[in-house]
Amino acid sequence: MNLKNDDGQSAAAFYDKRRKWLDFICEMDDLSDRAFRVGYWLAKRMNGDDQSCWYGVKEIAKRLSMSEDKVLRAVAELEGEGVLIVIREHRKSNVYYIRLPFE
Repeated sequence: MNLKNDDGQSAAAFYDKRRKWLDFICEMDDLSDRAFRVGYWLAKRMNGDDQSCWYGVKEIAKRLSMSEDKVLRAVAELEGEGVLIVIREHRKSNVYYIRLPFE
């Protein structure tokens, strides 16, 4: 069965996109190791149905043994590079989406 999300993209297509995204950010010269680590952790927790994940900064920091400030800086760096989209809502966990800048 080839399940598709609301945009009509199959889970398999998303996992291929995620693989390309991970390869792309791995080869980014200006990306810090910290930003790569946070991006990798988020991407591996995204599922093919929603094509996103939702975690609070506190939880990410705990899971990666980083300070919340370092997580915030890493997320800001990924956003600034145009490879991560973050939806922020008051009193809710952030929602993260990967973005391939060449799409």
